[in-house]
Amino acid sequence: MEASSIQAALGRLAFAEEFSPDQMARLAELTTRVQWEAGDVVFREGEVGIELYVVEEGRVDLVVSVPGRGTVRLQAVGPGEIFGWSSVYYMRPKTASALVVEPTRALALNGVMLRALCDSDFQLGYVITRRLLRVASERLKATRLQMLDLLSSRPDAHADGPKT
Repeated sequence: MEASSIQAALGRLAFAEEFSPDQMARLAELTTRVQWEAGDVVFREGEVGIELYVVEEGRVDLVVSVPGRGTVRLQAVGPGEIFGWSSVYYMRPKTASALVVEPTRALALNGVMLRALCDSDFQLGYVITRRLLRVASERLKATRLQMLDLLSSRPDAHADGPKT
């Protein structure tokens, strides 16, 4: 029963567009439901994790620690959006922390199993890779904007660039 409930939940999300019923069933097999309360930490910068999360409802902020500035929000992740994408590609330390801002329900896909599924089903793998590349691109853009904001707020920053 839980697998069909998860499959239905996946089907309501843009993440699962273009997948066949068989692919949806296989995705549901490696997915669990999770939920957090406001103030919970899903993962911390520097930790290694294996889950890819798709938010059903609520909000999670992706934040980084910046020396001299404290915690800086890179991006807010809401319904239908993905976070934890690096877990699908490699077991590396997280580059940001995920902090729950409001009560949140999400679907957690096991990244190791998802990678294996993508390797065995190239069509599914291609669609997932396109989606995760879009997420990575958005995170890179958000990080760049934060970096520009940090640099422009430094007391020694000049509009004409760094001193030489």
